[in-house]
Parts: sequence; C-alpha cells; structure tokens
Amino acid sequence: MCNSLLGEDVKEILVKLDTEGSFAGTFGLMNEDLGMLAGALGDLPDDERLFSTKSYCRNNGIKYEFDFCAMKESPHINAVKFILTGVSGKTSTLVANSTGGGMVETVLVNGYPYTGKGDTYVVLVFDKDRKLSFKELATQLAGRLDILEEGASDTDDKGILYWYRTPDDPSKDFLKEVVGDVDFAVMKPVLPVITRRDKKEQLFDTVTDWRRLAEEQGKGLYEVALDYQMAASGWTREQVIDYMKNVRAKMHRQTHAIYDEDVKPLETPYSGYHYKQWSEYIATGKRFSGNAINKAIYYALAATTTIPGVHIVPGPMGTGGGFVYSALCAVKEEFGYSDEDLLKGLFIAAGIGAICYTRTGPTGEVIGCTGECGVCCAMAAAGVAEMAGSTPEQVEAAASLALQTTVGWPCDPIPGGKMQPCLSRVITVVTMAITFAEFARSGRDPVLPFHEVVDVADKIGRGLSGDLLCTSRGGHCAAPTAQQCIQAINEWHRQQ
Repeated sequence: MCNSLLGEDVKEILVKLDTEGSFAGTFGLMNEDLGMLAGALGDLPDDERLFSTKSYCRNNGIKYEFDFCAMKESPHINAVKFILTGVSGKTSTLVANSTGGGMVETVLVNGYPYTGKGDTYVVLVFDKDRKLSFKELATQLAGRLDILEEGASDTDDKGILYWYRTPDDPSKDFLKEVVGDVDFAVMKPVLPVITRRDKKEQLFDTVTDWRRLAEEQGKGLYEVALDYQMAASGWTREQVIDYMKNVRAKMHRQTHAIYDEDVKPLETPYSGYHYKQWSEYIATGKRFSGNAINKAIYYALAATTTIPGVHIVPGPMGTGGGFVYSALCAVKEEFGYSDEDLLKGLFIAAGIGAICYTRTGPTGEVIGCTGECGVCCAMAAAGVAEMAGSTPEQVEAAASLALQTTVGWPCDPIPGGKMQPCLSRVITVVTMAITFAEFARSGRDPVLPFHEVVDVADKIGRGLSGDLLCTSRGGHCAAPTAQQCIQAINEWHRQQ
C-alpha cells in the first residue's frame, strides 16, 4: 500500500516498529521482515519472490532498515510505520496496524489520517494549499468512477487530504486532468475481494442465525454459506466456488509439497521442523492413535514448513489454512468422502471464521492463542462435521466444543524455541478438531451456542496481560530455558 503511494521504484526502505509492540519480541520468527520488505517493493503476499526479498534488495542496491522505537502514531500492538524513498528522492509514509489473517488497517497516509483496510482502490488528493473544492472533485470523479465512499482529513500544517474509495482502477491521466498540479496518489487494494456497490449486508454473525436461515429457506448450511459469499463479494455462485477450489488447491499443496515434490524448505538451526521424524515414526506401525489422527498430524507438520514457491493460506494465523485443511483432508482420505464433501466443509469452516472476525479480533495479539489455534480448531471441527454429513446442530456443537477447550490460551511463542509451544497447540488443533466433530456427532450438547463462546473468548483474551499477547515476554517465554533460546537466536540474527 505504501509502495502504491510512492508511485515509482523504491531506493530506500525504512520500517519503524514499536519497542513495546509484538514485533519487538517475535521479529523474524514468522518471516515478518520478509513480508514487510516484499510489500514495500510492491509485491502481494502470494508473490513467489517473497523469500528472496533481502537478496533482491542487496543485488539491486536497495537499502533497508528496521528501526525499533516508540510508536507514537498508533497504540495498536501490531503497528508498523513504512517510510519509502524513491529513485527520484520522493518519499511516502504509511502507518498501519496488522489485524491478523492477512488483514490490515491504515492509520496515516503521508501524515494525513485515513482509515481503510485495503479492499478498494483509494484516490488520495493531497491539497496542501487548499486549492480544490471537495464537492467539485467528487462530482468530477463520479463522472468516471463508482465512488463508494468519500471523505476529507483537515490538518493544520499539511492542508487537506481528500479521499475517494472506488472498486474501479482509476486512470492517472484522468486524475491529473481533474486535480491539475495538486499532488495525488492511488492506493491499490491488497485483499482478494474488492468491495463493490452491490455488496449486501452480512447475512449472519452467529451460527444460530445461519441455521435459522437454512431452515427458513429449506437449504443446507453450505448453500447459505454460498449466499453469504455472493452477497459479500458481488460474485456469481460459480465464481465463489471456483475461488474456493483455487484456495483448496493451494492448501493441498501447502500440506503435501514437502512429501510429494522435489522441494527444499528454508531452514535455520531454529526452524523446528518435525515432518521427517513423524513420517519415520508412523512408518513403524507402532502408533497409539488411528489413521485419521496420524494423517492430520502428518499434513499439519508439512504446513509448518516454509518452502519458496509454495503458497501459504492464512486462517486466521499465518499458516492456519493449512492446519484446517489437514484435519479435513485426513478425514476425507480415511473415510472416503468426496472432493465435493471437502469443499462443503471448507465453506463451513470459512463461515465459522467469518463469525469470529465479526465478533472479535482473532489474533494472538488481541485475545491470545485462542484467536489463532482456537479459532482454527473451531473452523476445522465444524468443517469436518459438515463434510461427514452432520446436522446443522451438530456442526455448531462441534465448533462450540472445540473453541471452549482453548479459551484463555496465551500467545507466547519462544523465539529460537523451534516452534514451541506453538507446535504443541497446532497438534492439539488438528487432532481435537476431529475428536470434537465426533463428540458432536455422538449427540453431545455444548450448552453454549458458538457465538457466546466467541464472546467469552474475546472478554477473557482481552483481559490477558500484554506479556501473554505475542510479545515473547511472558508465559513459556519467561522460563529460564526459553530465555536462553531467545538470547541464542538474537545472537544468531546479529551474525547473519
């Protein structure tokens, strides 16, 4: 987004991060540094060059620096400030908050207040000398563009920012005709679904209402989930299904590439990959758990690997989509469900995730690991239940039972700790999702509807100490051995 503000090739990248924020404790642990640099260069999250970003910068004379300092522009624990300098000497700045699952919220653009989430094009007109008329600008732009929303930010020392949100990619020549010599920029969308005028109101924000709509319309949960996506995106039924099939293919590769393809993961002394050991162990035949559980772990361990060229599907945490898919794929293969059954399960999992995003902030920085592993567990449990042909009541029960067991989990990844305790929780997610889907199918009453569990998780999670919200200061990170791990990886980073 900051790259599109600049509008020219980047020469220097400065990324400012809060010394009291989450990145100060976990920086580099989940390739945040690579993602930030790649975005500053104009790459989208699925660009295959992501993992070679630093070498690209070095080879092309692009300077970059990460500066940990007091972040005054935003109180958010995941706030980031980008300052880019182009080849002409022009600069652009963007302050934004990372809100989880690939979502962002802007705070300031070139020093002007502007809140957006990257779901449209945004025409930004920086009227420093107050030459232009807001209404006249809106009228002229509306002649060529579908203006969804408009506004202005008036500052004492920088003049006025006029902004216009549109689903249309505006011609810069047209914009120059409209604004003359006044500076302007177009901020491009980063989300895969662009908001359009025909976007309808959210169909449901609880599974209870989802089930009610299904009953009233004589449909299954899957069909109502399709209606939800069509209403939200303005896409046709076929477009929605095709998009999910594409996502499914990415998740399948995410969970299979390390076993099926001639690929090499990026690996450091601290990666903590365990896929080889698990493969060797289950090959012995001396296993306590059944095949579905073993396979779910097998695929989830594959999803934890970082492989150049293999897309990572988030949901809600960085590799969460792969974990959700691991449980569904394992059950599908073991019990002979069809590709269509699995696709239906993915739509139900997505619906559960959408409800969580509506009612809380499902990230470790907001409500702890409940917002990451916990939500993944609920999504996977509901998806497995749907894939197996469960009733709508059983699908909700599976999600509720799964989430109930994770409420209050802290987010305390140990830098240098070989993915602990995160990997333990991931294994819990993929195995208990299957267990709770079966528990629900047996008729277990969860007592609480799913949305009430989400609300409980939100209240408890927001009450956790900041040391337990992905800052690597508390929880397991405070243990003496964890402190040694942190010191070791910090020293390793300094030597790279």
